[in-house]
Order: sequence, then C-alpha cells, then structure tokens
Amino acid sequence: MRNGRLVADSTQWLRGALLSVCALAACAHRDQPAAVSGAAKTASALQNETSESAGVRMIARARAWNGNPPTLSQYVLPVWIEVENHSGKTLWLRYDSFCVEAPPDNREMLRAVPPSQVKGNAIIPVSAVPAEFGLEDEWIGEWVEPDLDQYVAHAYWREPLPTKEMLRRAIREGLVADGRKIAGFIYFQKTRPDVAGLTLSADLVDAATNQSFGRIAIPLTVESNH
Repeated sequence: MRNGRLVADSTQWLRGALLSVCALAACAHRDQPAAVSGAAKTASALQNETSESAGVRMIARARAWNGNPPTLSQYVLPVWIEVENHSGKTLWLRYDSFCVEAPPDNREMLRAVPPSQVKGNAIIPVSAVPAEFGLEDEWIGEWVEPDLDQYVAHAYWREPLPTKEMLRRAIREGLVADGRKIAGFIYFQKTRPDVAGLTLSADLVDAATNQSFGRIAIPLTVESNH
C-alpha cells in the first residue's frame, strides 16, 4: 500500500507540475515581444509578395504570425503588411479597403476583421509550447511513465480572442502621410483549407477626397490547416 500511495502521490504531483508549466507557457506567449521588424526583413526578401501602385509600396506575408496564440491561423487568416507611401497624397488606411480574393473559379472573398471583433476561444495544445519551457527536459524522462506521454499529447488550454498581443501587433487604421510608412497585422475571415492561390487586394484611398487613386494586388502563400 505504501508503494501504491507513493506512485499515486507522484502522479498527482507531476500532473500539477505539468499544469504549472502550461500556465507558464501561456504567460510567456502573452509577454512575447512583437517581431514586426523580423517579419519585415523576411517579407522584403520575397519579391512575389511585394507590389507598388501610384507611389504606394506594399509588402505582405501570410505566414509571419509567431505570437500568442500559436494556433491563430486556425481561426483567422493573419497577414502581415507594410505600407510605404510616396504618392504625394495622404493615404487613408482602412480595414474595409483590404480583402483577400480566391481564384475566379472559387469566387471567395475574405473581408478584414477589426482586431477587437475577432471573437472566440483559441484551443492551444501543450504540443505547441516551445521546448525551452521544460516539456522536453531530461527530468521528465526520469519521472514520467509512458502513459503520461498520452496525457501530454491531449492536454490543452483555451485563450480568449483577441489576445493582447493580437491587438498590439495589429496595423492601425488612420492616415499615412506622404513619405511615411506603417506596418502590422490584418486579420481576415478564415478561408477553407482547400482554397489556394489567394491574393491580397487593397484600394488606395486619398484622405483629402475620399476617392480611390490606385489598387494593389499581392499573391499570398498560405499554409493549409486541416
């Protein structure tokens, strides 16, 4: 009985430790600094994700999200963009000026969703936690019985959307003066996993006249989520 109780106590303690690790990982994701500059360098190197019209240059990348929640692409399509204005006009940057279009045969158009209107709960599996938070440390191998691997594989937590990091890293609506640039994420409605060949489109709106003076289209490379 003594050995049985020791095993039970050890299992209970280990499960508690695992939950603590999950909580630590969740906090770490929330505190992760924005990586916009790194995303900009990566996107700039991809010529097919850069376009220019009427003096406005735009860079876009659909696989740049690396923050909290790590499973965000299962709920919305996050697209990082950088807009540089050399049009001689003040650009009015609005979410409703952006959309993601599928090929003509699919006839699907995804609208941008304001960050505050992204709703739901992201399910984050423990397997999405980076290894440096201890889930693959050697001490676990000394204590964990084989059946705990299955427990870890099915453990998860929920993260309400939008997260603080989503709000912080979103591109802001507003005016972009001539000679200035702005960067951040736009969140689009989620597409079906079988849709490929998406194109980001943006109408360029003159803030002084509220009239469109150009249009930019950029092909996107999107990972499928089954």
